[in-house]
Amino acid sequence: MIPNKFEFHTFSFVMSLLMSGVMSLALLIIESVTLVAAFTNWPKAWGVAMLVAFPVSLFVVPLTQRFVSRIVASK
Repeated sequence: MIPNKFEFHTFSFVMSLLMSGVMSLALLIIESVTLVAAFTNWPKAWGVAMLVAFPVSLFVVPLTQRFVSRIVASK
């Protein structure tokens, strides 16, 4: 198990992994001529997307949490 002190980093990594995978596949399906081409190019595109997504999420997640806590009414 991963220690609790790494919860934020683990959350950011898993979120980045899932979102970059889904988005890179969706964009490749839209841009590719065939599904075979999309799935063939997907691993490379996903890798590049993950290299961008993970560091960005480390900064964006806390900012988003602060923004949402300001616009959502507390009980």
